[in-house]
Amino acid sequence: MIEFSNFSIPLLLGYAELHYHLKYLYPKYYIKQPEIIADCPIRVIKNKDNVLPILLIIKDSNKFPILLKSIKVTIKYADKKIEEFFPKTKKIEQSYYSETIKCNLGIIESEQNLKVIVEINISCLGKDYTIINDNCPGLDKKPFTCYYANAALPYPNGWYAGDPHCHTIYTADQVEFGADIKSTKTMAKAMGLSWFFVTDHSYDLDDSLNDCTKNDINLPKWNMMKADCVEEDEPDFRVVPGEEVSIGNKNGENVHLLVINKNEFIHGSGDSAEIWFKNKPEHCLNELKNETEDEIYIAAHPNDKVPFMQKLTLRRGSWHTEDFSDNKIRFMQVINSADISEIKSSIEYWKNLLIQKHKILILAGNDAHGNFNVMRQIQKPFTKLFASDKQVFGRMHTVFHYRNNDPIAGIKNGEMIVSNGPFINFWIKAEAKEFRIGANCSSNFALLFFQVATAKEFGEITKLRLFLGKEDGEQVIEDPQNELEIDLKDILYLRMSIETQKKFVAFTNPIFKI
Repeated sequence: MIEFSNFSIPLLLGYAELHYHLKYLYPKYYIKQPEIIADCPIRVIKNKDNVLPILLIIKDSNKFPILLKSIKVTIKYADKKIEEFFPKTKKIEQSYYSETIKCNLGIIESEQNLKVIVEINISCLGKDYTIINDNCPGLDKKPFTCYYANAALPYPNGWYAGDPHCHTIYTADQVEFGADIKSTKTMAKAMGLSWFFVTDHSYDLDDSLNDCTKNDINLPKWNMMKADCVEEDEPDFRVVPGEEVSIGNKNGENVHLLVINKNEFIHGSGDSAEIWFKNKPEHCLNELKNETEDEIYIAAHPNDKVPFMQKLTLRRGSWHTEDFSDNKIRFMQVINSADISEIKSSIEYWKNLLIQKHKILILAGNDAHGNFNVMRQIQKPFTKLFASDKQVFGRMHTVFHYRNNDPIAGIKNGEMIVSNGPFINFWIKAEAKEFRIGANCSSNFALLFFQVATAKEFGEITKLRLFLGKEDGEQVIEDPQNELEIDLKDILYLRMSIETQKKFVAFTNPIFKI
């Protein structure tokens, strides 16, 4: 829920956990209360219950016990508002506590933005406090914004949307922490998603349960994370265990790899800063065995720029094309943020790999650490926090087409798009055969077919593009028509994209020419 911001200074001064301090130095945002954080999803679908889930997380109340006295939720819409009051008399004194309360939206019309304010009344150390949304010092207490949608995301039957890069409470350390897996599932389902991968840091998953500075060879956190995933996994909503492994690239520098559904734990603490100047990766990409049918390897945020001080102190490096090709990694989570400029930069990075004849398929995620509406970070170490909406769970997502809701098989099948709302799919027909996204086509001529969809939430489609990849770059065809005849003789691949009036986007993976 709170995470380390991308400082270009040593990690020692970059902790965002409110209670972490040096021996004689306390941060200005240190408080003698547990972290108390409310959250809600960025969108919620009108359904038979007509409810908005509000998540309450209380962390470190074992250090600062509280009496939770009441919660009041105010929902503003148009020029009206509703209020719900939830009386409580509950003593909380544990390291992590969460609960979800449900607010009735029955009288509110759908297809509009809701402004949500959560007031939490507590007693701590003999004093009463009213907390608005969170008790992070110095942050503006702006209302959460949640879109109340009339229907699910505009994806046809057989297309399943989810977030492939998500951190949970098992990433808890001096730096950051996330929400528990059960609560994450509740919020994801409310948004209309169908799956997510749990990708906690390898250097956190080997920690002791009671002390994040010590490792435990029995891997209790790893085992508990997997058990939680099994408990929450169900056919219509898949929760798949994994880890974000710190692993060596071709130069022996630390990069991040999402390893999904692997039975064995892969150690990786090179950039953990657990022992200063001990930053060499335990393992390198070239040590990986080929994926089994039930596993998948995904390069994590390969387009992210690594600050100089992280290179120096943590031996963090970048992904190189050899890291993909030499190690047969076919997938990369290239989009890691909702910022539109970062999205377009990441697509450009991927395009250059495609032009170089690397058959890499992309996914989109958010790297969220329990952030469902707002991300809270450090702006100035030990001095100031700030809030952002760049990396919020589910905002950018991956959508695959498959016979059932099986994220690993569906992603490996290759027929997938990335989106933050609108939908686009395309295929080509050649020599009486049909070729879908992710397929290989050897014909020299084909007919183009596509389908698009949007919703009021995302706005009308304003840009539709077909990209024909060639060795010297991409040819762009604006507003192509269905049954367009395409000459494929000098083409490496085809891909498509759309953009809406409200600047929402979707990108397909390619169909490759062989």
